[in-house]
Order: sequence, then C-alpha cells, then structure tokens
Amino acid sequence: MEVIKGGGNINNKAKKELAEKLFIEDGLTAKDISSMIGISEQTLSRWRKEGNWENKRNEFLAAPHKIKEVLMKELKSIATGEGSTIDADALAKVSKVIESLSSRTSVQVIFSVLKEFDNWMSDQEPKMAIAFLEWHRRFLQHRINQEE
Repeated sequence: MEVIKGGGNINNKAKKELAEKLFIEDGLTAKDISSMIGISEQTLSRWRKEGNWENKRNEFLAAPHKIKEVLMKELKSIATGEGSTIDADALAKVSKVIESLSSRTSVQVIFSVLKEFDNWMSDQEPKMAIAFLEWHRRFLQHRINQEE
C-alpha cells in the first residue's frame, strides 16, 4: 500500500473512508493507518469509536468469504509442511454449527413454497389441494414452534 505523504490531496471524508477500509478489511493497525494517510492516532481512534469499526471488523472476519480465505491459508500451510496454526477440533465444531444453521430452511421460505404448491395443486386436483391445506398449516406450525 502506498503512503499518502502529508495526507496527499484528499479530504477528511476520503481519508476516513480509506482508514475504515484499511482497518476493517485489511486488518492494519491504527499506527500503520495513521502514518499511511497522514492523520493522528487520536483522530483515527475517534473515527473508530464513532463508526463502530471494531464490530464491523468482527462481522467482516466472520463473513463466509473471509472464513474460506483463512481456511485456504491454513490448508496451504499444512500442505507445505508448516503445520497447523488453528485448533482443528474447534474448527470442526464451529463448521458443524454453521452447516446446521445454513441447511435449515426458514419458515418464510417453506410458506412461500407451500403456497406456490397449493396454487398449482388447486389447478390439478382441487379436492386434494384442500386436503393438503390442513397438513401444510400443521407443518408450518410445527416449524414455528421449533424456532421458538
């Protein structure tokens, strides 16, 4: 990354946006960022607090694409014989939880699919469609109860 000497010709808003990106996405330290864009660490600290950058950084690091990037680096490290840098058991547990959460279909999606099915079924077999309605209602109630 190139140093903006003396702050360059960019305004404070642009500096703040750049600093936020460097902190959240690139993981640079406050000291590095402040020297790169020509601001004091105190100004950067104020911007971090005002913009809630810590939470944004944590959310960014927990994003699926970022987790995949970390795992790919870990795989490369293991493949080149450098050894593991993360706890594989903990990773397996977290992965299992993420998989179970992402494989669960939301009640809203189920409702939409059943509604579409009911509309289609009413054109095919109206009496059968009416019979399915009660079962669909019961299933939706079951799933709602599971989420509570």
